[in-house]
Amino acid sequence: MLLTPVTRQITKSDRASVGNVFIRMQHLVRTGCFAALLSVAGPAAMAQTVGKIPRDVIEEAAAHGTVLVLVGLKVPWQMESILSEDLIRTQREAINAAQGNLLIELSGTKHKITRRYEQVPGIALEVGADALAALARSATVVNVLLDRPVVNATNEGIRAPGQRGAPAGSAESKAEKVPWQLFKRVANDGTILVLAGLRTPWQREDSLSEELLALQRAAILNAQSYLLAELAGTQFNVMRLYQKIPGIALRVGLDALKVLERSSAVTNVLPDRPAKPSP
Repeated sequence: MLLTPVTRQITKSDRASVGNVFIRMQHLVRTGCFAALLSVAGPAAMAQTVGKIPRDVIEEAAAHGTVLVLVGLKVPWQMESILSEDLIRTQREAINAAQGNLLIELSGTKHKITRRYEQVPGIALEVGADALAALARSATVVNVLLDRPVVNATNEGIRAPGQRGAPAGSAESKAEKVPWQLFKRVANDGTILVLAGLRTPWQREDSLSEELLALQRAAILNAQSYLLAELAGTQFNVMRLYQKIPGIALRVGLDALKVLERSSAVTNVLPDRPAKPSP
């Protein structure tokens, strides 16, 4: 069949569609160029990037030139509540040493420290393409997650203690992550016991292969570590770490409860009950 050109007037909607396609193409080009920058680290580092550095981190860096990240470090770690004072000191020294080693690896790259953690094996950074490539190939780094800038409660639209409901127009007004009653309780009692659900893929373990089971448990641990890094500097205590379900039990003050509300790692927060003493 002979195809003949059809001539018609280009409408405003046509121009809008073309504009949208052009914008999407620009985004893909930026992301592709940034991936090329990461590949300077070599094939091995590029392969590690797939699992170690999520796509949203790469896209954020491609769009803005730098990106805020939380970097998990390869350090043996246990909750401090179960450690002796000597072991706590040893663990903190190991975390500090791992942070120092990573910063040496990042020498000469575009990076800035935004937070150093004492109690969890991690460090928060703002990094450029060259530093992100260094993180991808570093043996000290176990994972890299997208961080968010620290903003005050007013800008976040966080409700005042005891305020009923979520701020008008916010996403939380449709589905509350932290029930308003918990803010009222923490304002009255100082601290409260909560169960925080974590955002990570999950299936019943009896339906998983051994490999998937190990990956699921590792993902739960990573989500727990990420949240603990976000809670650094606030009033909180870990009550229970779960291995088989994506959650964590905490005692939190008002500042920590606000962090739970705005954390991208948290799906929901429920009141917990104190553990019954053994008979």
